[in-house]
Amino acid sequence: PAPSPSASAPKPVLSPKEAQRRALHQAAKLGDHSYYDADRVGADGHSSQSLNRLATTLAFPAAPPQPDTDDCLGSDDAERKEGRTYNRLLWCQKIEYRARYQTVDTSGNIRYWGTNALRWNMVAMGSNTQRAIRIFWRPVPGSVRYLDWTDPTVIPSELPFGIRPECAQGSPYCSTGGLADVNTWGGWNGTTEWSVWDIEAPALANDSSREKINALDWHLATDATAPRFPLGGGKTLDLPFRCDSADYFSRFGQAFDRACVFTSVIPHLQYKLSSAKHGAVARHIYEAQLSPETSYPAEGHRKVIPGRWTGDPDDPSLHRVDGSGTIAGANETWKDYACNRNGPYNATTGLPPKTPQQEAEKWQCDEYPFHATAEGASSGTWDFSVRWVPPSQNASAGGSMISYFFDDRILFVNDPFWVQINP
Repeated sequence: PAPSPSASAPKPVLSPKEAQRRALHQAAKLGDHSYYDADRVGADGHSSQSLNRLATTLAFPAAPPQPDTDDCLGSDDAERKEGRTYNRLLWCQKIEYRARYQTVDTSGNIRYWGTNALRWNMVAMGSNTQRAIRIFWRPVPGSVRYLDWTDPTVIPSELPFGIRPECAQGSPYCSTGGLADVNTWGGWNGTTEWSVWDIEAPALANDSSREKINALDWHLATDATAPRFPLGGGKTLDLPFRCDSADYFSRFGQAFDRACVFTSVIPHLQYKLSSAKHGAVARHIYEAQLSPETSYPAEGHRKVIPGRWTGDPDDPSLHRVDGSGTIAGANETWKDYACNRNGPYNATTGLPPKTPQQEAEKWQCDEYPFHATAEGASSGTWDFSVRWVPPSQNASAGGSMISYFFDDRILFVNDPFWVQINP
């Protein structure tokens, strides 16, 4: 599809919350998901190892990362005008672009001359180490076509065609490094090298918040103008991304305190009922989500427990909090009340004691929603569930959650996420 005419004015900046809402609804409509699967391979074949590798990349590569790029471009979803958001750190698109050449005389009469077309591959990569995204673009070799040209005075293969990504909001929110790449259509037809640009979104000088969030959009701007054809500028759809300076992400002593991620994707953590590593925890979450009234602690009202992914981003989600902060500490206290049958709970309403075998195996009290969420056991809005689980499984599931927060760049309070339980 041909891009629409390029807007002359910068796009207004939305609040992070409104930008997030729009991006999540777009993701739900398109079916684009990003997740960490605790058993490494998810239901649709994506690997958490792949996402983890992208999340720990310290510098942008000179070419799109593999094997993710080929996997992304190989899907039918990459043919959409919105492209495919592969996960929070990778987006791709493969489409045919058409430039329609026409002129308007002094009387306002429009003459159509012909159309040039090419197919392109485009990849955008986010970062966990800088407030920037990298855009890779190149035409598919041999894909250029010349349609409807009949006037011998025009050689369509010698007409110029330029391309450059832009940040829709402009300065001071963001800027694009590098000039437009320009070539003739015939020249582009034999190109095999990637054109590369970075879009940077520095923290605003007057932003005193901890995360310093910028919610922005980017697009690809095209230029098919020529002396005989002064009409021909356009742009692709605006695509959302978010940059932050959260200082609480690190791995193996390395700080990851600046980032840009793609937000038109549903973030959710997955566990499997069949997993030998965390199946008991998965069963606990599954039953807490679907049958909260059967869970402990028993309450004197109908229990409502959030966080299950149903396909609707307006359904109750979970929100990360500092795992060593006040809310997490209160969640731990209330979990212990339920597990030990004290505080507001007793032998009837609290979790029944461990069986002798569970006692011998040192089973632990697992809670859902997780203690590092605003919806945890101390929440005055939501209910919670506790259950005895093997210690190794509790540790495995908890480690997966921590890895998920890092890999999907889940910010404190700001980012909703969901939990999906697979067979």
